[in-house]
Parts: sequence; structure tokens; C-alpha cells
Amino acid sequence: MEKVKFYSINDMTNGQNLKKCESLIKEHEAGKEVQDINDIIELYNVKKYFDNKIFLADWNADDVNHYQHIVKRFLGIVARFFKSITDDNIIALYFDVDVFYYKSDFWELIDKFKVYEVITEEKFREMLNTSKVSLYDLLKFKNITEHFGRIIREYMLNNNSSAQLLLDKFELKHIREKDPIYFPKELSSSDKEIIINNYIDSEDPNLNYLRLIANIQSSKDKIEITPRTLLKAKRKAEDQESKFFTENSGMIMETAVIFSKSQSEEGTLIRDDLSITATYSAKWIEENQEYPTLLNNFIHLFDFVDLQMRCTLVNKYNEMGVFERFIFTTSQHAYTKGVAFDHKNALSLLQMVGYSNQLFSLGIRLEEVIEWFFQDYLAIEFDTRNFQVTMPSAHSTFLEKCTNIMPALESVLKQFSLYVEEGHIDFELLEIRSEHLIYSNIPSLVKRKYTYGIGEEFKTATFLLFSDQSSLGYNEYLEKSYDNFFELIRNEKLKLKDYPEYHVPRINWLIDNKYLSIDAEENLIFDNVFLVMILYDLYFNEVISYWKYSESERKILDDLEKKNVIELESTLFSRPEQDYINYTLNKSQFNNGLDLRNKYSHSQPKSGDDEKIHNQNYMIFLRLFILSVIKINDDFCTFLEMRKM
Repeated sequence: MEKVKFYSINDMTNGQNLKKCESLIKEHEAGKEVQDINDIIELYNVKKYFDNKIFLADWNADDVNHYQHIVKRFLGIVARFFKSITDDNIIALYFDVDVFYYKSDFWELIDKFKVYEVITEEKFREMLNTSKVSLYDLLKFKNITEHFGRIIREYMLNNNSSAQLLLDKFELKHIREKDPIYFPKELSSSDKEIIINNYIDSEDPNLNYLRLIANIQSSKDKIEITPRTLLKAKRKAEDQESKFFTENSGMIMETAVIFSKSQSEEGTLIRDDLSITATYSAKWIEENQEYPTLLNNFIHLFDFVDLQMRCTLVNKYNEMGVFERFIFTTSQHAYTKGVAFDHKNALSLLQMVGYSNQLFSLGIRLEEVIEWFFQDYLAIEFDTRNFQVTMPSAHSTFLEKCTNIMPALESVLKQFSLYVEEGHIDFELLEIRSEHLIYSNIPSLVKRKYTYGIGEEFKTATFLLFSDQSSLGYNEYLEKSYDNFFELIRNEKLKLKDYPEYHVPRINWLIDNKYLSIDAEENLIFDNVFLVMILYDLYFNEVISYWKYSESERKILDDLEKKNVIELESTLFSRPEQDYINYTLNKSQFNNGLDLRNKYSHSQPKSGDDEKIHNQNYMIFLRLFILSVIKINDDFCTFLEMRKM
């Protein structure tokens, strides 16, 4: 399309569009007249650039003043045209509007000049039913929606696609903030459920939307939905899934964990596309049966945490592929997870099962190692006494183990919380404090423990430097491609003049804010490599541990905190870990959670249920217990290290 279109202040096409603006302004100065409604809307888009003070870099002050004087007249031309719209011509005009670029602008101008006040309900109903009006474009404008609320409600009840709009607003997770849409006040809660039901019953509902419906958390403020409708959506989704997987082979994911008696190397990990094979030395484990080593294996052998003691099993946004991040339909109330997350958790579960069996063959129960950690190790190493824990017995069924392990885990976490707050464990006080355990509220002995990015500067800097969606990472003069701008700067010598004009403001922003600088040869370089590497860690891992950095690096973090680029918190579990635990144990935060705690605490499973399922669930519980052991040990270790500084 050759016409001008304003998208946003930071859009990449602004430079090209401003050149079109310049040509158009000169043509109108020379006497050009508008021909149709698209010409009118184009003038409005030109005015948006000037209203937002977006100008070409090579325009001087005289140019800007001259062009502004001409553009001021555009609004009058647009206003006169739209105020001439009536019942007689609105449908014909709408048909003429460019379908890809200007349909939303059409409704924006109908709203701006209150044209809806002269359009009858009969004509508006006819327009909706005959003109393929996009409800999404229309519902962006609150005044129009309120004025024609009764007609829009009627249309939504008879249009299956309305369900997708409801889900888009109230359930779907959006990577980027979208324009708000408004539903008519006439649309009741029961109307919304009727629309949802009609969609479920429609001929070919989208499987992704069916999954969203099946996991809706009913709310009077959003979508109030009955269990019967949730069940119907669940069954319809399962029916579609069974048909899909019958007709499609899909992708095969293979994960194998082997404990080899012949392997001398402690552990090896082989990745081949979607397959992972992990092999560990049974001999090495047999020769190193000390309890501290057996627990350390989860750190150094199985990689449950990294060197900063951050849990590696959590979902990380930047481990997800582009399709997973931007294409797949996900509820805004769901725990986001991709293929990498599923792979990591499958591997860690097999590690738990295999390792537990391997230790049992040596006469060691992992549960007893956990009891030793709380009752003996903490007292010996940190002079922290009175921790008590009773793990499930060896002779319990897996159903009984699942029922008993969560009270044990919650008990030690409550004991730890009390120790942080009081300096000792008073079990009488613990019994009186019978409040529900909230994982985000478990405190830490360590002040300023976790660091998180906040604010627009953090978002802008990390996006431009590290995102694979940042266009700065691509340069047409280079033969080699890079994942992001950070990798490009690390490996290539580039000058500001090597980039097209529309990229220059973004690079200048990085220079002005001391993330980049220009060396003596005019090459782009990092202004402070340590600063950039800290941000790199924070961007890709979503949290960093303040005290795992050197004193000079902590000074950089302190400066970032003063600039409101980061914030610090003191909790036992980091935010990603809190989310992961809540996803596993309950549905308080995520509607797709495994809800394992509630399964065994509130709705006792039948004893005849598959023992294999209880076995697997117990290993998931045990995995969280091990994570808690690692985090508590790190908390004590870090606290001691801080006191030595």
C-alpha cells in the first residue's frame, strides 16, 4: 500500500511513512484534492504524525513549521467529510474503505465526530449483518458500543466468533498490550455463557479456544460460567484431540535416564533434536554415599539448580520458541510453559525415580536423607536446632505417601519462616499460627536476596540488546546472522552509519543511557561490559541473586536500583520458583495447575486409583522437597557469607 498509515510512536515504518507524508503535504499545497474516503483517512493519519511530533531527521525547524501549518487544515477536511455521513451513504462508504489498513480508522473517526448519533438502529443493524464489520475494530470505541449496545448484544448472541472476543479480553494471555475493547452493558453474564455454549456447539470450534474455556476461572467481573459448561468444553476438546492425534503422528519426544555400572564418568547428557539421554555412574554413587554428597548430586549431577541456586526446572520465556511465545493460544491465568519446560521436567522426574531406586538398592532412603538434613545437618553446620520433620514411611502405599508428604513439607517451611522471624523455633507459637502457607510470603535470612527488572528503561534496554525480535540484531551488510543485537556487537565491528535511518533513534537511546558507546574508530561498543552481562543474566533467567555477584558488580546493581531499573526482594523462593510451586500444587494462581496438593488434601483419591499415578505424583512432591532443601541450605550459607563481608 502506498498510502500513509500511523501505527505507533516507535514503529519501524515511521521513516518511510514520513517521506510519504512529505510528498502528500507538497501535493496538497499545490492544490491536490481528495478523491475518496481512503484519501480522507490518509490525511488523518498524516496529522497523527504531527500530533505526536514525529518528524524526519533531515527536516529543519522551518520545514517543520511550514508542514505543520498545512497539516492543521487537514482536520477540517476530515471533519467536514465525516459529518456528511448519513444513513443513506454509510454502508457504501464502509465498503470503499481499505480493508487491511483503514477499517479501524473509519470507526475511530465515526466515534471522534459523533457520527453514530445520526445513524439509526435499523441502519446500524443492517450494516453489521451485511458489511462484514469486524467486531474487534468496532468494540475499541466505547461511545459507539454504548450507543448501539442493544444491537451489538443481539449481534453477538447470533455470532459464534463473539466467543473468541470474550476469551481474547478476559482469558487470553497477550505478549504485548492490546487496545482495550468494550462490551455493551446490555450483555449480561448469562448472555456470555450462551455465547460460549454456542461456540462449543458450533461446527468447528478452535481446539485452543476450547482448552481456554475448559480452564476458565468463573468470575462475575469477567466470565461467569457453570461447571456444566466447563465439562462440556473439556469433553469437546478431548474429542478433538483424540481425532487430531489419530490423524497426525505429531512430534516424538524421548527422554531416557540410565544408571550404568560400567560408566566411570559421573554423568553425561546427550541431546539429539527432541531426544535427551542422561547416563550416570552407578559405581560413583555407590562409592560416594555420604549424605551431603547425595544431596549435592541434585545440584552438580542432576542440575536441579544453577550456580546461583536458581531452580532450572521453571519455565523461562526465552527458552520458548517464537511460535510458542507468539502463536500458541494461552490463558492469561495459565502457567506459561513450552516444550523446553516439558522436557526439563520429564528429565528431572526420571532422575528422581532412577536416583531414588538407585539409593534404595544401596539401603538408603531419600526420605531419610531429607530427615537428616533438617534434624542433624542444620544443627551441626549452622547451630540451628529444633527442626522436626517426619517423612512417609517405607511401608506406606504411594497413595499414603502422597497424602503425608505435603504436611511434612509445609511444616518445615513454616518452621523456617518462624526461625527467620524469631531467631528460633517455638512449636507452641507455630501451632497457634495456623495460617495457610503462601509460598511467596516465606521470608529469607538474606536481605536484598533476589533482583528483578522493572520499568520502561529495563524493558527497552533488554529488548533492544537481547531480544530475538529486536530488528537491531540484523544488519544487511553482514553475511552472518545473529540471534540478537548483543551477539552482533560482541562479534562484529559496526558503526552507527552502517544502520538505516529508522534504527538510529534506538541506537542513540542505548548510547544516551550508557548501555553503548562509540570508540575512537567510531565502532559501537558496550559502555560497561559488566553492566550488560548483568542485564543479560537478568533478561534470560528473569531473576538474579544479588549476593552471588562480586562487590564491584553489586555496586552496578545498587546504581540500577537507584535508577528504578531493578528492584530487590528477600524471600526464600524467587518469583519464578513461587510460580512453579503454585503451578504444581494448587490452582490459586494458575488455572492449568496440576493441583496436586488439593488432590490429596481436600478430595481424597480413591485407593483403587492407579498406583503408578500416585507413584509419579509422589516423585513430583519429593522433587519439590529436594528443591526446598537446596533453597534453605543456600539461604543459611549466603547468610553466613554476608556476615563475613
